[in-house]
Amino acid sequence: MVTFLCLFFNTGFILMLVNADCSEQPFIGLFINQGFYSDFNSSFFNTIGSTLVGTMLFNSYFPLVLFVIQWFIRFLKRFHDRHFSLCNTYNTRKTAIQSYVDLYCGPAFLAHYKYGTVLNICFITMMFGYGMPILFPISALTFLVLYVLEKSSLYYSYQ
Repeated sequence: MVTFLCLFFNTGFILMLVNADCSEQPFIGLFINQGFYSDFNSSFFNTIGSTLVGTMLFNSYFPLVLFVIQWFIRFLKRFHDRHFSLCNTYNTRKTAIQSYVDLYCGPAFLAHYKYGTVLNICFITMMFGYGMPILFPISALTFLVLYVLEKSSLYYSYQ
């Protein structure tokens, strides 16, 4: 839950808060009155739209980049453990079983990060999607990428 809240506040709520003009509100207006927009209108979406769409596009391809980087690091560690040999997969420098298992087993599956990411994408899309309909196909693409990547990682990569 904490992961989702941090992602949501960093992605959508801070953008909305920075550009908000709450001078007409009784209590909030004392603190937040530096923005230009008192409501969600077309100029509000023109201002924050490119930032939000760029962030959501980044969220769609970043899991793939992160997976490739983590796979490459694991491959290099295993390659170093085998004395830089691709053919002999039974050669190892490890002297203890647990260190060998830790190296060749794969990472633990951390579900709370995955749930936080999915909830953040869903909430941001439902919050700003009516003003920027491009967020709906971007979210669908992101959910497809996350589904395929996590399904294959669960079968072939995670413990």
